Amino acid sequence: MTGGFAKSYQKKTGNAGYILTYNSYGLLLSQNKPFESVEKAIEEEKDIISEIIVKKTGVERKRVGDTDIGKILKGEIADLEELLKFYESGELKQIR
Repeated sequence: MTGGFAKSYQKKTGNAGYILTYNSYGLLLSQNKPFESVEKAIEEEKDIISEIIVKKTGVERKRVGDTDIGKILKGEIADLEELLKFYESGELKQIR
């Protein structure tokens, strides 16, 4: 690699391409700044710089509890809470 993420873009756009990222916070479009080479960036301890140019948020953030696995975990938690109630009420005895 002689430089940048997408060297073919550099002459036309002045940047090294784009990265589209989606995570629980929203959608981000980042513009990559060109760099001479990976070797030179490592030798000179320079960061590869990306600038966020579009940020779409405002949607409700997704959390583990919103996923299929999260629903299973919520069910397991409910089962454990019910078991604890039986134990605390004395209906369930600990075996020694």
